[in-house]
Amino acid sequence: MKKIHFILNLTILSLFISTSSAQMTNDHPKGLIYLEADPLAYINKGYSIHPGYENWGLRFDLTFVKVDFPESFEKQFYKTAKFDLITKIHGIKIDYIGKRKNWTKGAFVGVDINRQKLQFTHRTTLSAKNLSAYYAGLRVGYKINIYKGFYITPWTAYWYNFGHLQTYQVNNDKVSTNKTDWILTIHLGYALNL
Repeated sequence: MKKIHFILNLTILSLFISTSSAQMTNDHPKGLIYLEADPLAYINKGYSIHPGYENWGLRFDLTFVKVDFPESFEKQFYKTAKFDLITKIHGIKIDYIGKRKNWTKGAFVGVDINRQKLQFTHRTTLSAKNLSAYYAGLRVGYKINIYKGFYITPWTAYWYNFGHLQTYQVNNDKVSTNKTDWILTIHLGYALNL
């Protein structure tokens, strides 16, 4: 958690230092830095931090996420309500945005590679075990300008687990990692021209 706070503070400091020289115009920038967050992670007792960089028709994004999923999610994606799930995700996204003059909006398509640590806690016995998944997949999204560097980005991804499937069993209750997974979410972001 200390590393995540350090990265977040460093990124915010960089954003504020760059503010004095940033020009919010629709001219094609040499590059830009941004910071995004998924509000759904915070709603679900977690965090979501995504520092990134855009240039050369590409966007590069680091992923630091923790989510305590609601029981409805566990039933839908893991077919059981016997286990509580807290997920930690670390990864990278690389998207193609093309050459655009207006850097505040536009579609993108890319790859999303991440490692997920899935902490399953058995609701009856309170015993817990960490399972791992190693996902890679495609994602698509669209950046929508709000105001002077602030934007929202709805996006979706479909992942394939390249790791071995893992299982955790307590008495007759069992849960396993998934071979495939998907997400549909929205990020809030702020970007600065360099």
